[in-house]
Amino acid sequence: MIQATPDPDYISIASLLVAIVSFIASLVSAAIANGARKNAERIAEIAHDEWAQQKWFDLYFSANSAYDAMEKLQADSIVQKSGTINIHGGNYPDRANEVIRQFREIQAMAMVFPKCAPIGTLFAATSGFVDDPSEMPSKQRLKNLMNAMNEIREKALVNTSVLNRVIK
Repeated sequence: MIQATPDPDYISIASLLVAIVSFIASLVSAAIANGARKNAERIAEIAHDEWAQQKWFDLYFSANSAYDAMEKLQADSIVQKSGTINIHGGNYPDRANEVIRQFREIQAMAMVFPKCAPIGTLFAATSGFVDDPSEMPSKQRLKNLMNAMNEIREKALVNTSVLNRVIK
């Protein structure tokens, strides 16, 4: 029995067509993969930005709580001419120690942030109370803490693109 063999030109043309189709398919696959990679990078960047913004907000919220505690302590405190501090509704040293504990907690959070102006301002506003307890009733210290909070708030502001995604 004799088998018919196809013309070698047809085999070459068919092989060429298969190679061309395979090449085009690989180009399409590469383009799809590149698009998926770019999309994944964009999503990762957005997630990172939202995470970083949340960390600034957490620091701002903690600083705000400490500010409120210090402001209440100052409002409740009566500084005598002798330098003694009396307080309405509690023991001054206990309340002052609670404010200092909050400052230390804020400083611990801020220690892991990159060095920058808002962090420096925060440390300046929340340091030195142990060495000089007379600083606790200082209105200037309260103002310094508010300035630090405003600098941190600028970093914590919610990006409008986040709000637009939530609103949709």
